[in-house]
Amino acid sequence: MLFFTEEKIAKQLSEIQPTIYREIYPIPYFKFHEGPCSGAERPDFDDRHWADFRVGDAWGGYDVVAWFRANVPIATHLRDQKVALRFLVGPRDSGGLTAETLLYVNGTPLQAIDIWHDEAWLPPEYLQQDEISIALKAWSGMLNVPERCRFKLAQLVQIDEATERFYYLADVLHKTITTLEEHDWRRVRLLETINEAFRRIDFTRLRSEVYYRSISNAARFLEEQIAELRSAEPVKPTVVGVGHSHIDMIWLWRLCHTREKAARSFSTVLHLMRQYPEYRYIHSSPQLYKFLSQDYPDIFARVKERIASGEWEITGGMWVEADTNLPNGESLIRQILFGKRYMRAEFGVETHTVWLPDVFGYSWALPQIICKSGLRYFVTSKISWNQFNRFPYDTFYWRGIDGSEVLSHFITTPENNTRRYTYNGTLSPAEVKGIWDNYQQKIINDELLLTYGWGDGGGGPTRQMLEWARIMDNVPGLPRVKLDKVEPYLARLERRLAGKDVPLWDGELYLEYHRGTYTTQRRNKRANRKSEFLLHDAEFLAALASTLDSAYTYPTDTFRKAWELVCLNQFHDIIPGSSITAVYVESQQQYEEIRTMTTTARDTALAAIAGKLGGDLLVVNPTSFTRGDLAFWPGTLDSGQALQRADGEPVRIQNGEGVTWIDLGDIAPYSVTAL
Repeated sequence: MLFFTEEKIAKQLSEIQPTIYREIYPIPYFKFHEGPCSGAERPDFDDRHWADFRVGDAWGGYDVVAWFRANVPIATHLRDQKVALRFLVGPRDSGGLTAETLLYVNGTPLQAIDIWHDEAWLPPEYLQQDEISIALKAWSGMLNVPERCRFKLAQLVQIDEATERFYYLADVLHKTITTLEEHDWRRVRLLETINEAFRRIDFTRLRSEVYYRSISNAARFLEEQIAELRSAEPVKPTVVGVGHSHIDMIWLWRLCHTREKAARSFSTVLHLMRQYPEYRYIHSSPQLYKFLSQDYPDIFARVKERIASGEWEITGGMWVEADTNLPNGESLIRQILFGKRYMRAEFGVETHTVWLPDVFGYSWALPQIICKSGLRYFVTSKISWNQFNRFPYDTFYWRGIDGSEVLSHFITTPENNTRRYTYNGTLSPAEVKGIWDNYQQKIINDELLLTYGWGDGGGGPTRQMLEWARIMDNVPGLPRVKLDKVEPYLARLERRLAGKDVPLWDGELYLEYHRGTYTTQRRNKRANRKSEFLLHDAEFLAALASTLDSAYTYPTDTFRKAWELVCLNQFHDIIPGSSITAVYVESQQQYEEIRTMTTTARDTALAAIAGKLGGDLLVVNPTSFTRGDLAFWPGTLDSGQALQRADGEPVRIQNGEGVTWIDLGDIAPYSVTAL
């Protein structure tokens, strides 16, 4: 009998983990500056006037940016080793968020340093130098942050690759054992195998040469034994892992912080792609890519290269991951129009998927808009958050109001032992097993989509997740894991479902949660609707002016900028009302910008129209239907004056207190009447 074997393995894994770092070189001192500082990442930057800072000292506060700079010597014997930098810049001592940091090496952004990514691999070209320059651009956060946070650790470390390989393999197998039933034969075999591997390790002399040789032998033994076990399960479901970092455009921080979060997260993704060629990553939201191109053009250029090579997937259909309850139909169409157009123009990519994993319910009009916009698929996981009722399907066709049908799929990754699904998976054995256990359409599909990675500044996938993925290619007791992209997965799913009895949902996808979506922050909801109306009217008048006056120039750039701001503010944490106060202060400023530029465009078009139609007043019906209601004019006629149509027909009016009501009878759709 193997009494307490699982507990013993867990204990020994905790002893092995720190020995992955075979040599450790502290970085004890930095030069420090609080506040933005242009050019501080450059190796030749003059920081002599900056304060001295010692690791262990405190920094930060509410919404503080700080820079740390140091030079790090590289020992000659490390030049052919695996070496990394480790930092704990602002760990979770207290508060709701931790410090988020962008690490520069020799002036180039390498990756983010955060609570989930405290280690940054140093590529070989840096190890050939006697010394490297490092700079850390840190942000303290905004959510319940402590008065000060502590910079706890800074190190250069040599990684023992055999120990690292053994640790990840043993860790995955140990986690797999905990997911299987006690008498499952695969559990019994895995437990015996991993226990035998641990018997081969000399724990009496940790970090000695003898210890590291024993670890290497144990790693080879474990790999050989698992290779034999893998052939025992020839048929099993597949879980497709796609790296992901859900970055809320705005939520518990302002837009300026989101732009920095994107740079940090994307640099981490790029750095991990160099280490793991099989790694595939998805990110939606063209708005965020546009910000990146403006703020960090060097990172954007590298992202563009990875998209071109097929490793990085940009999809999602929309300009941002928008709410679909409050925007009108034209806005949802513009979300897709602007999203598709940017992806095609900037990256040469055609998107086929509406990607809305976190939106608070989905309008019944959406399938029609998706299909008419040339898209094919819809993906979410949010409906699993329902307060009372579990949605009956995870893969189904969703029928819209006009009968359009779109293939829809829910990501069923379990979230923290609840009935909710998550788009922020960790790719753990429990999730790989749980996503299949949760799935309701097993009879028609045996391949599932799991998105993994930390969002909202957490930096996306970690090295641990990618190491786990390599091991779980075929682990007894778990579905097979392979890494791929979203759209190839959905295309395979569509082919797999052909001719099968696929469930159909005809109606709204209502979320039994976040019920304040229609009521909270009413000022913003009103500003959104007034912006939609104003843009509709201004675009109609500008189009009409273009047909009447050859000298008039249609204000394409003005309307594009206005629509981009409207679409941005329809993000699913802005317009529903779930963000912090500072977000809505900024949002109202943007709505005023929309009003100003669109009103100017409207009035310029009216002036051009008036120059061609003549008359003293123009009455406009910018709608698609005939209107017979009274027209309101904030002015009055002089005594004895009257209004008439261009053909001389008189028009009835009624004067009020400084205003005039005009009765034109029926006014044709999309018309301008000169009086």
